[in-house]
Amino acid sequence: MDDTLVQDLIEINEVEEDCEFAEEDAIEYAIEQSRVETVPKPYIGMEFESPDDAQQYYNKYARSKGFGTRKNRIFRSRTNNVMIAREFVCSKEGLRAKKYLKKEDRVHAAPDEIREGCKAMILISKKEEKWIISRYRDEHNHVLASPKSTQFIRSHRVKTKVQKDLMDVLGESGIRPSKIISVLSHECGGLGNLNMTERDVFNYLSRKRQKQLEKGDAQIMLDYFHDCQSKNPGFFYAIQTDIDGCLANCFWVDARSRMAYKHFGDVVAFDPTYLTNKYRMPFVPFAGVNHHYQSILFGCALLWDETEETFIWLLKTWLKAMYGCPPTTIITDQDTAITNAVVKVLPKTTHHFCMWHIEKKFPEILSHVYHQNADFKKEFSSCIHNTLTPDEFEDSWMRVIQTYNLQGNSWLEKIYSIREKWVPAFLRNTFCAGMSTTQRSESLNKFFKDYVNANTSVSKFVLKFEEALNDRYNKEREKNFKTINSKPILKTLYPMEAEASCIYTRKLFRMFQDELIHAQKYVADRADVTGGVKVYKVHEFSREKPIYTVTFNISLNDVVCNCHKFEYMAILCRHVLAIFIKKKVLSLPSQYILCRWTKDAKKNDNLDIIQNEIADKVCESSTLWFSSIMLHSLRLSEKASRSKKHYDLVVNSIKSLCDELDNLTIDLVDEGKKSTSGDDSKMVGNGVVLYNDIILKDPIHVITKGRPPSLRKKSSVEKNNKKSKTCSSCNRKGHTKRTCERRQPPK
Repeated sequence: MDDTLVQDLIEINEVEEDCEFAEEDAIEYAIEQSRVETVPKPYIGMEFESPDDAQQYYNKYARSKGFGTRKNRIFRSRTNNVMIAREFVCSKEGLRAKKYLKKEDRVHAAPDEIREGCKAMILISKKEEKWIISRYRDEHNHVLASPKSTQFIRSHRVKTKVQKDLMDVLGESGIRPSKIISVLSHECGGLGNLNMTERDVFNYLSRKRQKQLEKGDAQIMLDYFHDCQSKNPGFFYAIQTDIDGCLANCFWVDARSRMAYKHFGDVVAFDPTYLTNKYRMPFVPFAGVNHHYQSILFGCALLWDETEETFIWLLKTWLKAMYGCPPTTIITDQDTAITNAVVKVLPKTTHHFCMWHIEKKFPEILSHVYHQNADFKKEFSSCIHNTLTPDEFEDSWMRVIQTYNLQGNSWLEKIYSIREKWVPAFLRNTFCAGMSTTQRSESLNKFFKDYVNANTSVSKFVLKFEEALNDRYNKEREKNFKTINSKPILKTLYPMEAEASCIYTRKLFRMFQDELIHAQKYVADRADVTGGVKVYKVHEFSREKPIYTVTFNISLNDVVCNCHKFEYMAILCRHVLAIFIKKKVLSLPSQYILCRWTKDAKKNDNLDIIQNEIADKVCESSTLWFSSIMLHSLRLSEKASRSKKHYDLVVNSIKSLCDELDNLTIDLVDEGKKSTSGDDSKMVGNGVVLYNDIILKDPIHVITKGRPPSLRKKSSVEKNNKKSKTCSSCNRKGHTKRTCERRQPPK
């Protein structure tokens, strides 16, 4: 640097500092300035170890005075192109270039001008191994900010590593940027001490997500599935792609859910009407009930469409993951595509329709009856819920139809024709674990809503799904702990209550206890005796109706009630317990204690069950081949590590086996193809196609305007039953007043 130039700058350095502030900020500045850390004023000759140290110092000094900084020119040596000087200036240095002021193709309004040609700066030059300030100017031609307002200056909005880590944790937990700012401000003692804004948090999280998705959303999900499977052989996944290699359908389930299915997979419900990602792909959880009467998952899927072929693929894939064991009962929405798929894939499974989905359509389709007759809702509900036998339902249904002149209603005739699939009177003889609707699936949807939203990517969704699943299993462990380490309070002196408290889980015991307490309110009158079989009429003390019929075989301790609570729920009803109390039955018959509701329901929950199940079955897919080989290899590794002799034998045998496998040829491409709806769609999962050869493309991003009206997607039946629009101007259907031809201007 020229020595004469340095000498000229000394005079500038000696000029007294002159800072201007807005009049209204003067008092605030005086107060806040006393709280700001004192930073020494720059001077020519001040030394630094590196340019970064100089920048940090000047930025710290600028914050104490109320202005921002930025990097400017770099001076390099002409001989070796090494940096010999660096300039740092006020953030308001210079003016905006004219080419940006007259930009013709600008879509949005030009941003506000922030540069005012300020001359404040420092210039550092390299002197031997040190960097010194060789030029310095401290006059500003603009109003300086108060210390409280410096957090809005760009150069001072610097995030520390601790703050970044905290934002990462809160962002991954689904916390909004506005809430994250609240947490950060609380940690640093108030918003005035925070060195960032809500927009900074949003930009930081957004950039991080974009960086994570550089590889591709669907490909990241596939990598995650592959990693899960390498860590846990029991993890199962299957992905179906379209002809362009884009993600179409996806199913996955972990080993814990597969194990839970062995114990509680007798009743399953699934509902494909929940949207959870930016591709608007329906989320389909397979839900059940565990021994604590909690909702559990038996796998889940993301589907591209809701056609019969898609549901057939889903059910076949799910059944394969569940070792080919179909459930006893499955509950779904009333949908033609789902119904046809269940008939083809699960022909021996009892299929029920969700009663809630059907009942919610009554007020809409029968609105004219609901508004004209105040008693219709009560009578119609009683017809569905208070009839015990099919004959009672038939009589009550016909009476309601005739009373309110509903003959010929096509929708009522349609749901009446499928009454065996949704009316309780027809379902009570089938075990449903207390479920008559897909409420378990929908409750899981509500649970997952705390982890994901309508803009969640599929790769992030599977990660959040894992967190949510862990939370569900943690709640189950909590219930196990309370059941084992506490005793319920007994409310009667009957021995069967004490016995049940030792057998059932806490939730199921309370349900049994409630039935036992209410049983004391019933009186049983003997109506008939045939051999050793007695028939009782049971009713409440103060009410003659309803009357329940209980058949009791004394020699076999066999009892049947026409309410069929045990057949439906596997818990003895109050009417049967009233007979036990009358006949002084002290202990519960073993046939009326269902293992799935007891404390020992998962007693044999270990890896050997999965291993034996896979070994006993004929492996019909590479998925089961892969799982079986992995399980055998784990046991082989354990035995091979016993001694050097065992090790040498196993290693030599493996080498020989690998040579034999190399000589075998198989067309992996043909194995990996699966046709769906006439398209050549690839089926990927558990080694079906070579993993390294797969490049999975993202599905089409469905862009919606504004926030989606609901995360719940209407089924095809609900869409078809939607009321047609009626114009209030011409009273014609099919359009509204806004689009009516009469109101259109003449052409």
